[in-house]
Amino acid sequence: IIIEPHLYTTSILNFGIIIGALAAALLAKQFQIRVAPSRELFKALIGGTLMGVGASLSFGCNIGGFFSAISALSMSGVTMMAGLIIGAFIGLKLLVWEITYLSHVSSNARKEISGNRKKNQPLLGAIILLIGISLAFVYDELDYSIRGGFLVFGLVIGIIMQRTRFCFVRAFREPFMTGDGDASKAVALAVIISVVGFSVLKWSDMKDWESSVFAGFWLGSLLGGIIFGIGMSLAGGCASGSLWRAGEGHIKLWVALVAFALSGSYFREWLDDSGWIMKLGKPLFIPDFIGWKMGILSICSLMLVWYLIVSWNEVSKKLVIV
Repeated sequence: IIIEPHLYTTSILNFGIIIGALAAALLAKQFQIRVAPSRELFKALIGGTLMGVGASLSFGCNIGGFFSAISALSMSGVTMMAGLIIGAFIGLKLLVWEITYLSHVSSNARKEISGNRKKNQPLLGAIILLIGISLAFVYDELDYSIRGGFLVFGLVIGIIMQRTRFCFVRAFREPFMTGDGDASKAVALAVIISVVGFSVLKWSDMKDWESSVFAGFWLGSLLGGIIFGIGMSLAGGCASGSLWRAGEGHIKLWVALVAFALSGSYFREWLDDSGWIMKLGKPLFIPDFIGWKMGILSICSLMLVWYLIVSWNEVSKKLVIV
């Protein structure tokens, strides 16, 4: 089934995130066209391609394949989390290797193009935000109210992410890079809150039990997580992080997003056509095996352990490899 991009909810959500981040950056006078060095653009190309492949294998990116899946008590979310940790570690190792052995190789300096018009950015940001909201009303007038809601939701997410600088890369990479665990702890707490919400919806039959339970356990989600983790480390942003950074004017992240979209589409098509999609794993809904109480408790306990480990690492720096 082919859905027009302007009617595909994921595309609308992503567009909203970019526009929301753009508006937020303009309102704060932080928008800047940033042209990265050629080596960084190459890393974005490779990283975006790997993210597309990884997301195809794990049936989702860091949001769908990990956050939503683990919140929905899908075992594939747990294995993708493990893969993301491994991938972020490998990706950071590659970056350290680059700095160690290739730092002497000349590369074009980063260019920033802004001009002297930052004083007009808040007005432009307000106009763009109003246009985004107006488009949501247009969807509503055309009887696409749900899609209009996705656009508004995307705008809000884009604004929040741009202002908070939140990105899943930090959650998985920073414990190994600087020892900082703020993002990791935030994600752990968010999963605990989300898993309770998902469980209530599923247990009360307000949401299908199989929702966000993907047939990727264990090979697809683990391998996909590793590949995605390496890719987001090289690109400098996860799926959502790349969107709001692109809205800020980072050309490197635009390259990563295009590579992500193309590689994900073509690789997923190959998986379907070749039949490999059926060999990536099985859907495993945790409560089917250990019950609701133990299922919720197991995921919350896992997040608590992650929280405690990164908190310990903030002090000890035992996991820092840089």
